[in-house]
Amino acid sequence: ARIHKLRVYETLKDPTGREVCGYLLVRGSLHAHAYALAIKKLTGVELEKMLPTPNIDLSKIPECQKYLDEGKHRRLYTFSPDDYAEAAGVWSNDEVALPGDPPGNLEVVDGHPEGGKIPELDGNYGAFAPDYAPQEIFEIASKLYKKSR
Repeated sequence: ARIHKLRVYETLKDPTGREVCGYLLVRGSLHAHAYALAIKKLTGVELEKMLPTPNIDLSKIPECQKYLDEGKHRRLYTFSPDDYAEAAGVWSNDEVALPGDPPGNLEVVDGHPEGGKIPELDGNYGAFAPDYAPQEIFEIASKLYKKSR
């Protein structure tokens, strides 16, 4: 996903689009780092040595710089007190930011980042998969069962 963000960034001339891509690149790097740390702490596998991941030097992207300076590459947000309570076991002050990023300890921040209000959405469960009613699923399963005999 980060390499695609970089490709979009490189094709844009619009400053707003480049700014959005800069932010997304910083946050995407944070998430990739979080997954790698979790796997390393749980299994001992150093994912960055096993799996080739894009080495995107964010310091060379001007739109990333202010987010790196603000430490956005080190903060994992929980969005609510009940979410991601175990994240502190992976993302903690004993770890540091990715090589090449501005230094600093990693931190779990309770709540969401400053900015706009996050809307409570009902979700669209059928957007990426068929949204069948239970009776439709039963009918499909019955037909499949009969044909399998």
